[in-house]
Amino acid sequence: LFMRSRLKVQSRDKVVDFSVFRDLRFIFVFIGAVCGTTGYFTPLFSLPTFAAQIGGKSDSFGNNLLTIINAASTVGRIGTGEVARYLGNINTMATCTLVSSLSILVLWLPFQATGTMIACAIVYGMFCGGFIGLLPVVMADLWGVQRISTIIGLLYMANFVGTMVGAPSSGAILDNIGHDSNFKPSIIFSGVFMLCAALFFYALRVAA
Repeated sequence: LFMRSRLKVQSRDKVVDFSVFRDLRFIFVFIGAVCGTTGYFTPLFSLPTFAAQIGGKSDSFGNNLLTIINAASTVGRIGTGEVARYLGNINTMATCTLVSSLSILVLWLPFQATGTMIACAIVYGMFCGGFIGLLPVVMADLWGVQRISTIIGLLYMANFVGTMVGAPSSGAILDNIGHDSNFKPSIIFSGVFMLCAALFFYALRVAA
């Protein structure tokens, strides 16, 4: 009686549109999201512990590294959105994922110095924020806002798979291969999966 609809809502035949799996572009996005989230959490969980055990730093220093990652991620999500206006969403997302992987493999893996740990936290935080923030935007770009509601759940299913596989696997690698003291196998695990995600996103750019 007191309310009326401003916009006509179109009915949807499908809650989840699995037909999108026939699109090669979506396969690249899906696999890239799985790989990216598989490697995503290792720096968040392991870098503070690495700083304390290997770098000989205090627990408060390790906690500060996590704070730096989160703060840089906030800046990265905002900044990469502006950059994407000029470079394109797919190009920016792929590059952010690539730089995230390089920050792990180049800044974290070979060094134990305080400066490189801080640099890794800053660089990784800024660019992994772009990877996370631009994924839904790329989906909307490729399939339109009309279809996004039926396929966004599949994207988050990919993120769920990567999250459930990545963090436990990284911890298991540290326990069983690194024997709780050698972080390099789990660092390589994280960096390689992020690198694979970047390659799938660049393949998406070609396919798109």
